[in-house]
Amino acid sequence: MRRVLVLVLVVIAFASQPSLAATLEGTWTLGLKPFDLVIDPTDGRVFVSNNAETDPDGRGRISVIDPASGRVSTLTTSLTSNMLAIDPAARRLYSSNSTPDASKRSFDVFDLTAMTLLTSLPTGGLGVALDPTSNRAFVAGGQYLAAIDLASNTITTRQAPTSQSWFGVVLDVSLHHIYLTNTDAGRPLLVVLDDRDLSLVAEVPLTLRPRFGLAVDPRNHLVYVAGEDPFGSPFDASAFFVVDPTTLTVVHTTSTPGFPLSISLAPTGQIYVTSTDASGCGCHVYEIDGSTFSITQRIPVPFLVQMGAIHPDGRLYATAWNSSANSPGYLEAVALGNHAPVIQSVALSPAGPRTNDLVQVSAVAADPDIRPLGTPDPTALSYEWSRNGNVISGAVGPSLDLSAPGAGNRGDTISVRVTASDGQLSSTATASVVVANTAPSVTVSLSESTPKTNAVLTATAIGSDDDRDTLTFTYTWRVNGVAKRTASGSSVTDSFDLGVKGNGDNGDTITVTVSASDDLSSSALASATASVAPGGKH
Repeated sequence: MRRVLVLVLVVIAFASQPSLAATLEGTWTLGLKPFDLVIDPTDGRVFVSNNAETDPDGRGRISVIDPASGRVSTLTTSLTSNMLAIDPAARRLYSSNSTPDASKRSFDVFDLTAMTLLTSLPTGGLGVALDPTSNRAFVAGGQYLAAIDLASNTITTRQAPTSQSWFGVVLDVSLHHIYLTNTDAGRPLLVVLDDRDLSLVAEVPLTLRPRFGLAVDPRNHLVYVAGEDPFGSPFDASAFFVVDPTTLTVVHTTSTPGFPLSISLAPTGQIYVTSTDASGCGCHVYEIDGSTFSITQRIPVPFLVQMGAIHPDGRLYATAWNSSANSPGYLEAVALGNHAPVIQSVALSPAGPRTNDLVQVSAVAADPDIRPLGTPDPTALSYEWSRNGNVISGAVGPSLDLSAPGAGNRGDTISVRVTASDGQLSSTATASVVVANTAPSVTVSLSESTPKTNAVLTATAIGSDDDRDTLTFTYTWRVNGVAKRTASGSSVTDSFDLGVKGNGDNGDTITVTVSASDDLSSSALASATASVAPGGKH
């Protein structure tokens, strides 16, 4: 009988990631010092705040880029646009604005369909985050956090402690957490507030000062924070922090030399950190594995990279400053290149296969590369089976029949090597199980069913063992349930003389039980019964 159970041993060995030859696939000229950006996933448009683009009357500019057509247009903001947020479902764009005069701040609300300014509120200036479920916006203003009811445009404010300055803000709606970066170099913190009443939940100490590099992973609620080296260029001590949402402590730190500015999360689990250097060198993008938090790619970029965001077309869009302070900046589309498929799991069943079982492999793989329209590369799986390290010729499917000659016997290690390929790059994973011993089975019959008193009964055992082991048989003879004789050995027959006094008389029931054993286990008992008939005498 074929059995399907669960895996007992899995060893996964991923192929090393290939070098990434990132290419620039699009450049759009914008205003002065473009900084923050958001993307409308419904049509692919990119909105960029121009951090130094100001009219004589103090109004600012947002650049609107349509990558499909290449068209660039603008929206006018009430003050200089700093940070942006977008609600595609509600068709709203939000801009957090300020001027060099810290007392002048505004928060603009735009209609994305009509591309018109709906209202401007007297708050904000720095990071902004949205909670579409409650129709609220949370805007950092350095010395405060403003919670805006977007239906009524009413504002509730919580003041920051005197020593703190709140820059970046993100939400975890399901946990009711507001995360704020405190940029005070003397006491850098991740500040956690409750979104229901703005009360303080915790202050998470950081070893480096954070700014706008802040994100929440929706898969596991982990919080990612980028911290800058306080000693300046080339910012070798900068780091990427992972904060546990339950304990609210830093649980992992990855060294990311450079000046980190933004954290972007790809749908496939990778994390991208833009990192620049005011001296004009060392600009790059870190690709960080979302499971191990190790750096899998360091992508050099030939521009002063600022903030980044992953576009639905699979590219990283990043703002770039011009090395000349009074020259227009750019929006760059960076192709992240091909990656090998990722084998997410490999399992063999049954967990303890026996000789003659059908061993099956279940593998799950996905390609991390997102192409236009969000379609991943097709991934093909192939298999190679081995027995005790030796490849089994012709075994290339997702299952292996151990009943086939040479496929496997008890004690053998059966392994499968799974390869996932997208046609260019591949990764492999190996799973192994050990073939378990199969207990033998036995049947027994008697030479007569109604022997006479002086007859000699012969028991014949037929043993079977899938592992083809040598068997030992144990016979026990009973008269009316009372054991009279036990014998063991390799013989498939054993005799019981009824002529011996006490071994049976007219009307007695004679029973023989037999078990078969290999060197590890025994079969279930088999039995046969005879009734002594009249005839003969003692």
